[in-house]
Amino acid sequence: MNNKILLIGSNGFLGNHVKKQLDESGIDFVEITGKTHVDITDLEKFSSFISDHSIQTIINCAAFVGGISFGFKYQADLLQINTLMASNIYEIAKIHDIKYVINPISNCAYPGKSSIYLEEDFWDGPPHESVFNYALSKRVFVAMGKSYYEQYNISTASIVLSNMYGPGDHFEEERSHALGALIKKIYDAKLNNISEVEIWGSGKPIREWLYVEDGARSLIKALSLNPGNYLFNVGVNKGASIIEIADMIANEFSWDGKFVFDINRPDGVLKKTVNGNLGKKILNWSPEVKLIKGIENTVKWYQTNYE
Repeated sequence: MNNKILLIGSNGFLGNHVKKQLDESGIDFVEITGKTHVDITDLEKFSSFISDHSIQTIINCAAFVGGISFGFKYQADLLQINTLMASNIYEIAKIHDIKYVINPISNCAYPGKSSIYLEEDFWDGPPHESVFNYALSKRVFVAMGKSYYEQYNISTASIVLSNMYGPGDHFEEERSHALGALIKKIYDAKLNNISEVEIWGSGKPIREWLYVEDGARSLIKALSLNPGNYLFNVGVNKGASIIEIADMIANEFSWDGKFVFDINRPDGVLKKTVNGNLGKKILNWSPEVKLIKGIENTVKWYQTNYE
């Protein structure tokens, strides 16, 4: 599908990397940087912006999202805001005859009982209670994609991504995922000669980590798909525990303190890994940045931008 693209959320973590790759590829696009630029939850303002451009494809990288504690604090907002984004994006596509929507989907949308995520199991049970409302809103994106393809012939690629990390991520405790929060905690401990760093939960949960540049590249690859409704995973097919991640980060900072575990904090799902074989086949894509190199790059970026 070779046409003018709208990138939504280009100032966000993933969106910024997608923007960079679109620029480098010489692909013609316009952007909505964020809510202060164009509020896509306001259908009238959203439609007015679209009317000024000839858009045929939307890449949506906008989301209201945070870590587990953020999710418990803003349960209603997570569900309402993200669901409204989904509804408005597809209504805009219908109103303005936009042919294709690419939606990155959080893997937390998979059933909470699952430990290895396969596409055929996507609807086989509710999401985990620790991420329920945000996960439900991501399922709405997938359902919208299917419904609008079948009724209005608007193609969709719903791409379920592993947990992403990398330069430009959120690093404050409330908004970040475990890896970003640990970088901040260990950096602060190193800077202030603190000998202990607290890890929420047991440190045992296993997560799969996808470097953000690899995730962005998968969305660019999806621009070349034939019309249709797609749901597939993009991942590295390998997980690492929170404590393993913490040890890698500590090594990058040359911090030799010890970790203590707050077992009163929720672990969330104990194991989450993504079977990315279908996505690799459909997109002719594979990850390029190994976890240890990605953490090294992220730590260097953090030191440069937060010192």
